[in-house]
Amino acid sequence: MVLSPLLAEALLYQPTRGDPGPPPVLLGIRGEARTLTTSDGVPITAWWYDAGKGGGHPPPMILLLHGNAGDISHRTPIAEGLLGEGLSVLLLEYRGYGSSGGKPSEAGFREDALAGREFLLGQSRDPGHIVVLGRSMGGAVAAGLASREPVGGLILESAFTSLEDMAGTLYPFLPSVLFRRLRGRFATIDLLKEVRVPVLVIHGLEDDVVPLRMGMDLLEASGEPKEWMGVAGAGHNDVFWVGGSSYFRRIASFARECGQP
Repeated sequence: MVLSPLLAEALLYQPTRGDPGPPPVLLGIRGEARTLTTSDGVPITAWWYDAGKGGGHPPPMILLLHGNAGDISHRTPIAEGLLGEGLSVLLLEYRGYGSSGGKPSEAGFREDALAGREFLLGQSRDPGHIVVLGRSMGGAVAAGLASREPVGGLILESAFTSLEDMAGTLYPFLPSVLFRRLRGRFATIDLLKEVRVPVLVIHGLEDDVVPLRMGMDLLEASGEPKEWMGVAGAGHNDVFWVGGSSYFRRIASFARECGQP
């Protein structure tokens, strides 16, 4: 009963539901609220921040796929830091979160991420301009997208190797076979086998939720080229706060290198 699929999903998916309000203006850039329709017909919310409206060569675009809790309004500080480095940002809201329709599921999140990529392709027809940043649970969603569709690069922040591994970490006293009853695998480490773009792995060195060893395992499983950024003093949810300007500069440098021919 403890590990029934329904209970496991209730523990995994912790959305904030309801309208998050209009997207705020960040660094003078007005956020644009968009409703995207997935291939299976689910309307999902996204906030688009275009750093390239001044003309010239379009900047890299970050598709931000957040973790298992909250909604996109909680990710605006990250968007602001990325905008400060000249990157455009799409904050994507999963189904069942915020004002998006549908119910959370691993298969559904794959469709949501694909809809986000399609939107960004409408801004720049070059998929090399798209860098997917997935944090925590979003790392598996991001790796899944990068394993199936052309993008410029993949960033995994505070990501776990698989849901089964995480369950084993949280419940080490229970037999691992029970965890295979969970609906959804979120097996980031397996998805990396099919990723053929540059990968940046970022992990807080004091992460007390997703063990540091999982970040190191994801780095080892990634193909070349790959990069590592360990953030000293950072836990699971404060990597961008602790990393500060160095965190945002590293992402911007990586994203621009991904866009080179």
